[in-house]
Amino acid sequence: MDALRDILAKLPGIEAELPSEPALALAWSLAAGPELAGRARCLGVQHGVLHLQAEDAATARQIASVGAEVGKAMNRMLGAERVRQVRCSL
Repeated sequence: MDALRDILAKLPGIEAELPSEPALALAWSLAAGPELAGRARCLGVQHGVLHLQAEDAATARQIASVGAEVGKAMNRMLGAERVRQVRCSL
């Protein structure tokens, strides 16, 4: 599977050197799905930790339960192991 960054770079009008954060936010949205991604905002990755902000405690608990799977899916899309852990705040 092509990395998300590589696929986006092939689209007309998109520069080959994409900023990492838009690609990260897109990978979060795709890996988490529209419902979950719509209830938590991707703040970025620092030292392998994906930081998210959930709209409520129930969303934060849901992210805690699926975080490892979502992180793996994001890494596959990004073509690199950028996410090793997922942390969610309110």
